[in-house]
Amino acid sequence: MAISAAGIIFSNLNNNTLSRLTRERTVAAIPFACRYRLIDFCLSNLVNANISKIHVVANYNYRSLVEHIGSGKDWDLARRKDGIKVISPFQTATSSSAKLFATHMEALKSMKQYINEFKEEHVVLMDSDFVLNIDISDVIREHEKTNANITIVTKLADKDYTSKHPRMFLSSVAGKVTDIAMSAVASTQTPELALNIFVMKTSYLRTLIDEAEAYGLNSFTEMMLKKYKHSNYRTYCYSGYAASVSSFLDYYRHSIELATNDKARESLLNEKSRPIFTRVHNSAPVVYTKTAKVENSLIADDCVIEGTVINSVLSRGVHVARGAVVKNSILFQHTRVEKNAELNCIVTDKKVTITEGVKLSGNQSMPFFIQKGRRV
Repeated sequence: MAISAAGIIFSNLNNNTLSRLTRERTVAAIPFACRYRLIDFCLSNLVNANISKIHVVANYNYRSLVEHIGSGKDWDLARRKDGIKVISPFQTATSSSAKLFATHMEALKSMKQYINEFKEEHVVLMDSDFVLNIDISDVIREHEKTNANITIVTKLADKDYTSKHPRMFLSSVAGKVTDIAMSAVASTQTPELALNIFVMKTSYLRTLIDEAEAYGLNSFTEMMLKKYKHSNYRTYCYSGYAASVSSFLDYYRHSIELATNDKARESLLNEKSRPIFTRVHNSAPVVYTKTAKVENSLIADDCVIEGTVINSVLSRGVHVARGAVVKNSILFQHTRVEKNAELNCIVTDKKVTITEGVKLSGNQSMPFFIQKGRRV
């Protein structure tokens, strides 16, 4: 039986922890794994589950996100009925005092008119700062089978897991949530990290929004903390690769991990039954000259490699000149590394130029970031 569900993606409610990367864009539009943006993983997870009604909640600074999504055709979402919509804070505002969304519940309240029009039985809520390739249809089937109020996708956290800001951790018995804690570190009492994917019936989401309006609540998490002991909240424990991009350092580490770890890359990007879609650029293939040397790296279309690239991630249109060395670095679109320049543990935004002979080095625990358009 076909799954009846709509999707809501929150594009940038965690901007404060990724400020260096979000100066020019929203969280959902941050480049990742050389060819993709963070939102590509959310959209692909939904589309692969045959979910074709998707609302993307955008706060501000979302021009690049809108350009990337376009009509939605690259995800088969350019449709006369349903398809993809970008929702801003002011689309449904009823007064001039409207403000940007600070929480998920504020965003949900603002788009109540849209949610009331949903004819789909279920709704999937997800954030953009978790990267994974998951079978959402299986999550929904499990949700229906257990008759849950909310099903929360989780993953057993590493013992040394830390976050820039508090995350939701849970404990469960036979899938039933027994405890929820907000913390920046993992613990044995609440070993499951919520991946910020929530499945519920559309009618239940409407009830939550009505309660939040009635009692003046603005936090979706706060409501869950108050209700989980008296409700059927359940977990769906995911065992595949998942990256929590909760800080600039997390972003750097997970990007380099994908370049150097075959198992992680296979789990995320090469699942044949669940491909990851992105905007098609029709770019030229990569050019590798006779002097090029490349090891353990992800390199997108339209790059020219004349020098050395090791353990790095290069987006479209990057040029590494002869004699240049790029190690443990992430270079966004159209970055140029000129002759005999050397980069180590560097992240460059778009259109950065590293001039001839310049040597820059950060550290794997403190990579150095260069802003868009800079010439060094």
